[in-house]
Amino acid sequence: MVTGAARGIGETVARFLGRQGATVVLTDLNPQVEETARGLAADGIAAEAKILDVTDNAAVMRAAQEIGNKHGHVDALVANAGISLELTAIEHDVESWRRVMALNLDAVFFTAQAFARPMLARGSGSIVMISSISGVGISRPERHVSYDVSKAGVAHMARSLGVEWAKQGVRVNAVGPGYTDTQMLAEVGRAKPEVLQAWLSDIPTGRLLRREEIASAVAFLLSDAASGMTGHLMMVDHGYSVGKGV
Repeated sequence: MVTGAARGIGETVARFLGRQGATVVLTDLNPQVEETARGLAADGIAAEAKILDVTDNAAVMRAAQEIGNKHGHVDALVANAGISLELTAIEHDVESWRRVMALNLDAVFFTAQAFARPMLARGSGSIVMISSISGVGISRPERHVSYDVSKAGVAHMARSLGVEWAKQGVRVNAVGPGYTDTQMLAEVGRAKPEVLQAWLSDIPTGRLLRREEIASAVAFLLSDAASGMTGHLMMVDHGYSVGKGV
């Protein structure tokens, strides 16, 4: 199951996993997820869609049960859904802060909790949470403190749960994507080319990541090839987090 899979990194992750032979369930609050799943199915991927608000914990618990009943069990979860609000610390109010935390942090935990229950009972499963370069450092020139804090929380959540669930056979890891060539970033580049140039100047390779580069890292962490890894944050950022400005 992949959350936030209507488009962007979530869509690409679902497609990549499907091409490796997985049956993928794409979830999103955006109804576009149904069209996305049909597109994957047209390409020969075993894919289906479920409209789901991951901030609604009762709905998430129902989804975990329904998907598990339909497919026998869920082997892997990718907690990808998230938002970023371009607000400075002073501009934030309680509502905007809670909106980000509800989706980026709270929903990640309760989605992991719901889908981990049967994994723990079965003694196997793999979870990957999507963090960010903003979870380990401060990017420029944007200012989104709520996003930064939430993604740092996701990374540490993966560490904590990865240790807590290790002896029960469930691995939890996180991927920290750098600036990735998505529709959202393309829109920023067209509207504010100076911002795009600032990003590129701070990336050691001088280019944006391809979505497939994120997806392949997620697939690796989910797979048995990463059986020795849990509680790990894998940065996929072209060296941004360690070599900014090289």
